[in-house]
Amino acid sequence: MSIKQNKKVKIFNGLNFFYMGLSKRWGSEERTILRDCLHASRSGAKVYLYTYKKSLLSVRAQALGIECYFHKGKFPTKFYKWHRLRKLSQLIIDLNINLVHCYDIKVIWPLCYYLRSLSLVPLVFTLGQDMKLYYRNFWFGPLIKRVDQVFLSSLAQVENVWGHLGIPPRKTDFIGFGISTVRKNEERVNPPYRFTEKRFYIGTNLNGLETNTRFLDTVFHSFRVMIEKGLGEKNYTFVLCNERAWSDCVLTDELRRQVKDWGLEEHVAFVGPSDIITDQFHIDLWLGLVRRENLEDYAVQALLVGKPIVLPRTSCSMDLFQEYGQVGETYLSGDSRELREKCELILTNLAVYESSLHQSFQGLNEAYGQKRHEDSLTRIYKKLLKRRRRLQRAKSKKSRFLF
Repeated sequence: MSIKQNKKVKIFNGLNFFYMGLSKRWGSEERTILRDCLHASRSGAKVYLYTYKKSLLSVRAQALGIECYFHKGKFPTKFYKWHRLRKLSQLIIDLNINLVHCYDIKVIWPLCYYLRSLSLVPLVFTLGQDMKLYYRNFWFGPLIKRVDQVFLSSLAQVENVWGHLGIPPRKTDFIGFGISTVRKNEERVNPPYRFTEKRFYIGTNLNGLETNTRFLDTVFHSFRVMIEKGLGEKNYTFVLCNERAWSDCVLTDELRRQVKDWGLEEHVAFVGPSDIITDQFHIDLWLGLVRRENLEDYAVQALLVGKPIVLPRTSCSMDLFQEYGQVGETYLSGDSRELREKCELILTNLAVYESSLHQSFQGLNEAYGQKRHEDSLTRIYKKLLKRRRRLQRAKSKKSRFLF
C-alpha cells in the first residue's frame, strides 16, 4: 500500500524518524522495517530509511514512497573504525531527526556512541532473534544505557535480552509482527497446483535471494519418504512459494535438478512470484524452514489464515505453542524423521488442529495483528519522545541551579 493512499491521524506531524535498515536479505526483519516505516509515515512523521542501494528492502521501500539514504561499503562494527561513521552521525543531525529505530545488534553500538550528544533523540531497538554473544563487559554498559526501548517479537526473548544485554524487562515490549490479514469466507478459485483433492498440500516460502539449496535437504529427504508411504488414500504436493520470479533466482536450475534427482518432479510445485498470504489460503499445512529469526512472520500469518504449522524448535516457537495450544508442532532442525512424523501427525488430525486454530484466532490476532503492533508503536514512540524532553528540561534546571 502506498503511503499517499492511506489516511490516518497525524500524531507525529512535523517529526522526522530515521530507520536503520542495513540489510541485503529479505525476511521478517526487513518486512517489519517496512511496516514500521509505513505506520510512522501514515501517522504524520517524515520517514528516512538508511539502507543499502539496490537491496530488495530499498527497492520495495522506494516503491512504497519511502525516502532512502544509502550506505556505501561495509558498515564498520569495530570500535576503532567508528570514526568512519561521522557522515552518518552528521546526516542524522542535518535531517533534524527526532527518533532513531535500529534492527541490528551490530549497528546499535556506534549509534549509542554517536547519539550521546543528541539527548532529545530516543533510540529504539527491535530484536528479531536470540543473541548468542554476551555484551556485559564494562565498555558496553555506558553504551547500552543509551537505548530507550527494545521491541520483541516474542515474550520468550525477555530473559535473553536481560542476560545478554543487561537491559531490564521494564525497557522491553512485546509488539508482535503487525500482520494484516482477515479471515475471508468467499469462494476462492483453486490455483493450478491444487488440481486434485486426493493430495495434501504442504507449503513453504523462499525469499528468492538464496544462493544454495542445502537448507532444503532435510525437507526433501523427509518428503520423499512421505510420498513413498502416502497417508491413507492421499499423497502430497510440496508447494515452494517464491516471492520473486523463479527466472530471477540464481538457484532455480540447481533446485529443479535437485528435485529431479530426488524423484519429486510430480510432487513439487514451483510457485512464483507468489503473494504468500494468497497461497497460504490454499495449502493444508505450512512448513517453516530454518531462518535467522527465531520466529518468522509468515509462520504466524499462516496461523491467522487458519492453517496449522510445523516450525524448527526454538524458544520462540515453543513459547508460541505453549501460549496458543495445539495449532502446530515443532521439529529439531536437520532431523528429517521428526519433520516427517510431525507433518503426518498434523495431517492425520487436521480437524483437531483447525478447531484449535479457530479457538485461538482472536488471541493470535490481538497479539500479532496490525492493530496491536501499530498501537504499541504509537504509544511507545510518544512516551519516549515525551520522556526525552522531560529529562532534557530536568538537566537544564539542574545546570542553572549549579551555576
